[in-house]
Amino acid sequence: MKYRPLLLLCVLLLTSCASIREMTNALMSMKDMQFRISKVANMKLAGIDVSRFSSVADIQPMDAMRLMQTYGSKSVKATLTVMLEAKNPNDGSTPSAKPATLTLKELPWTLYYEDKRVVSGVVRRDIPITGGAVSEPIPLEVTVDLSSILFEKGYEEIMQAVIDLGGANGSPAKLTIKAKPTVSTPFGIMTSPNEIAIVSAQFRAQ
Repeated sequence: MKYRPLLLLCVLLLTSCASIREMTNALMSMKDMQFRISKVANMKLAGIDVSRFSSVADIQPMDAMRLMQTYGSKSVKATLTVMLEAKNPNDGSTPSAKPATLTLKELPWTLYYEDKRVVSGVVRRDIPITGGAVSEPIPLEVTVDLSSILFEKGYEEIMQAVIDLGGANGSPAKLTIKAKPTVSTPFGIMTSPNEIAIVSAQFRAQ
């Protein structure tokens, strides 16, 4: 009977150590969580689907007339969806790194085009990110007046910039998103202390 307190103490110590390891894994998973811009989708200018075009030469006369009118109005409104992906790199491949499932709760973001601030917003919904896996696509719905960031460009330059971004062969390479995620871990909800710069070329962490 005299060994029972000692046995209980050992169990408590082992349990405490396991909990500390799990908490450390959760914290490291959140710290190492990565993001990237995967693509631009559903881009429209004056209601015209830009994804049909590979160059300005592809724009049909009727569409060109509408776009010229839009350009002449000095208010070049565009709508687009910027798709993000989040990755939890902790796949449990090392003995000290048990995978921890995270849930993205909130993502305040600011979109930049060629380092020019475009628009801000926030995603508020639960997006699970399991250890070693990539999340489902995270859509950012954007409405922007392009004339405010491309004011020095002429009609063809603006049209080509739009097509380069959201056209048939478009790329989000000129976009950067700065965000500060809030994540639910097995040990509570935590907000990243640092802002993350998200680009298209690669996954990035804090």
